[in-house]
Amino acid sequence: MNGASHLIGGITAAVVLGIHSPAQLAVVAVSSLLPDIDRSNSLLGRWIPVLPSVLERTLGKRTLTHSLLFGFGIWLLLGAYPALQWAFVIGYLSHLLLDVVTGRIALLWPLPLKFGVPLFGIPPVFVETLSLAGWGAWMVIGGYQYFQIWFS
Repeated sequence: MNGASHLIGGITAAVVLGIHSPAQLAVVAVSSLLPDIDRSNSLLGRWIPVLPSVLERTLGKRTLTHSLLFGFGIWLLLGAYPALQWAFVIGYLSHLLLDVVTGRIALLWPLPLKFGVPLFGIPPVFVETLSLAGWGAWMVIGGYQYFQIWFS
């Protein structure tokens, strides 16, 4: 999936689950992009100079950064901020869930197993298109009102 689809998935999941604080939504946004830090051409990877290319060359795509172990480590680092932990979990797990239905990821890294659950044979591009269309429909019916605090 692309960065825009992951952002949409994470923010939508957060709003549906009751996250409305700008700080928490910012954490959701970053954590929904974080697993793709193992790709230098990813939305977040373009902003970080060396790490993405090192991860991609040494460990490969959708390995360490797409694992539950990595997510748990970041969650522990946020331990002093429970509200941010919750926001991180929503963004990170939304990314993993979207990648599981559009491909295969190493959820249990360092074990070499990769998990993927294709949606009834639906090509990944349709899942991405559906997420973008869903976001557009949600905004048309008033979803933008959740973000009015940012523009006040």
